[in-house]
Amino acid sequence: MDASLSTAPDIDIAGLVEDPAEAARLLVRLRRLRNLVTLRAATSQREFSSMLLSLDLQHRYLVLDAPRPRPPEGLFIGGTRVYARTQLDGAALVFTAHIDSIITRDSEGDAADGSLMLEWPGRVSYYQRRRDYRVSVPATLMHTPARLVVGGKAREARLVDLSTSGAAILLTGDTAGLHEEECVDCVLPLPERDLRAPLRVRNLTRTRDGVRIGGTLQIDGSSEFELLQRTVTTIERWWLQKHP
Repeated sequence: MDASLSTAPDIDIAGLVEDPAEAARLLVRLRRLRNLVTLRAATSQREFSSMLLSLDLQHRYLVLDAPRPRPPEGLFIGGTRVYARTQLDGAALVFTAHIDSIITRDSEGDAADGSLMLEWPGRVSYYQRRRDYRVSVPATLMHTPARLVVGGKAREARLVDLSTSGAAILLTGDTAGLHEEECVDCVLPLPERDLRAPLRVRNLTRTRDGVRIGGTLQIDGSSEFELLQRTVTTIERWWLQKHP
């Protein structure tokens, strides 16, 4: 294997949040940003998507939207311990809580379609990963491939995730001559318009589908930064529509 290829993730662990006020601040921000939350009952390995709808700091409870896809009957019931994880400002936020009750539209409502009222989390952890929140890029939003100049030749690649400061691109075939900390010219096919910028390669990871290139975009002007901001927001909204 090429010595320049690495499999070690760039994770800087912040860990358990011991200050209750800080834990509350993180949860308030999560509700305001409306980020997707992945849920799993302690009794199952199956994961579901949800969203933090509201929280009550005085009475100490959270309300999460009905899990999707529709869970089996009896999976999420009162007393069940729930594991939740999400992304918040470029970090993984993880918490555990017990279900207090299921909120349905009326007394005869289907509990499997009900929102979850959770007791206040007994444990909140915050795992710092990157400076900026990075979103996965769905192939359906990219109408043309990304392009990289490797060894003096233009190569087609796939944009797989994006933030306001960097990107990850999947390149198939020969990657000889591509090394970490090298700057390569790239063109990213964003929904509004193509973005042309040098990419400083931070890591190269071999995967089953090719080599994943993670790097920092070298952008100069505010217009390029704002374009990246709008694109990240567009992609987040796309995922929310796919997982309402």
